[in-house]
Amino acid sequence: MQRGVNVIQADLESGLRMFADRMFDAVVLSQTLQAMHDTEGILREMARVGRQGIVSFPNFGHWRHMLALLGGRMPVSPQMPYQWYDTPNIHLCTPGDFEILAAKLGFVITRRALLAENHPVKWLPSLRATLAVYQFEVR
Repeated sequence: MQRGVNVIQADLESGLRMFADRMFDAVVLSQTLQAMHDTEGILREMARVGRQGIVSFPNFGHWRHMLALLGGRMPVSPQMPYQWYDTPNIHLCTPGDFEILAAKLGFVITRRALLAENHPVKWLPSLRATLAVYQFEVR
């Protein structure tokens, strides 16, 4: 705010009604999707108010998370640092899960980055990436 950037505080669960259709070039939802109650609703709102959407989320399909589950425990990691009883994360997903939802919503994924320690993961990305970042449009 000190640098002249407009800041709006709002409850995302209520949607983005205060914004007109296609008001923004891009709408970014950074590591928040997994904490939303109405996942489909917020993605639809992003697509309505922006020409493109960018969303990132922790990859619940990471091999360490699966190993924790196989060991009978819920995973805790730097990307998901909460215990099962105090986590804000309510909708955990993998890149493949997000891609299925994006297709269901009519989104075209224009770019995808699967990252570990801020570096792209090329080999077995669905198992090795800790963070997924997607850019999408509605056509």
